[in-house]
Amino acid sequence: MAKKTSQPGAVRPSATDNLLLLLALVPYVLDRGEVSAAQAATQFGRSEADIVKAIELIACAGIPGDSEAYSHLDLFDIDWDLWEQDRVITFWNTVAIDHQPRFSAREASALLAGLQYLATHPSYAPRSEVDEVMAKLRQGAGTGPADRIAVRSDAVESHLSVIGDAISNKVGITMTYHNKRGESGQRTIDPLVVESRDTQWYVRGWCHSRQALRTFRVDHMENVAVTDIAQGDHQSLIEDISSELFEPSSDDISVTIECSRGALPLIADYLPRGVAPAAQGDPLRLEIPFAHYGSLTHFVAAHPGRVRVLGPKSACVAVHDFAQKALSRYDPIRH
Repeated sequence: MAKKTSQPGAVRPSATDNLLLLLALVPYVLDRGEVSAAQAATQFGRSEADIVKAIELIACAGIPGDSEAYSHLDLFDIDWDLWEQDRVITFWNTVAIDHQPRFSAREASALLAGLQYLATHPSYAPRSEVDEVMAKLRQGAGTGPADRIAVRSDAVESHLSVIGDAISNKVGITMTYHNKRGESGQRTIDPLVVESRDTQWYVRGWCHSRQALRTFRVDHMENVAVTDIAQGDHQSLIEDISSELFEPSSDDISVTIECSRGALPLIADYLPRGVAPAAQGDPLRLEIPFAHYGSLTHFVAAHPGRVRVLGPKSACVAVHDFAQKALSRYDPIRH
């Protein structure tokens, strides 16, 4: 007989209390494999008699099968011999509760990597919610690699912090910037918007040298520092900033490329604002502006086999020379 621990005159558990016990008892036992009635009673602050009644009710619960009738596998089932002899609960069959989708260690690691990367953004770094979600993911991932995942941010994180302060205080920043041509120079900009695309962080800002809106890669910056120079009135500019990362300039090179319709989402950031490819036709021919041929060759190399440069001739030559130079770095295969 199960020993009753409730005292005379004690308040009887409500229907809600009993429902909560049923909902909590099954995952509690599943998490531990085997649990005695005495352990469960202590854990949930109930009598052993209450645990016995809960087990009897759980054993009658389930979900009807395809025939809308209950078969043996459509019900919860325990090791009855172990239960009758030792009052120890262990489930042999559970229904629905263990069929819920769960993150694998690899999926949790990917989510953690994304959250840690997001946490470097000045808009999210001070938020405790990001840390709380990461903690829950680590706890739910068990002992998998999610506990050890880390995202390397180094100088980029420091730069983003400085840029975030400048945006908040509406002041400019100075920096040494290295462009894709390999040229370096001192820049002063009014940072307006920070964006992340793929694995890179970018800053949209008003460049004092060019007197125009420009996009800067954060990992191409060095010696980033806040100035005491107040930003100009860029409110109308901020409102007009498009979702496209690179804005065309009057001195850009217009290049004709060919690509399949399926490749459009991959190159969408390079398309001029407002460009809508024709509804018919595949492959497509598009005109894309590039600041210089270094940007063009980087674009082609990032989308191998998906885009083909058709003109002008100087663009074709630049891509051809780039490919030849890359191939020359490979040693010929010798048998």
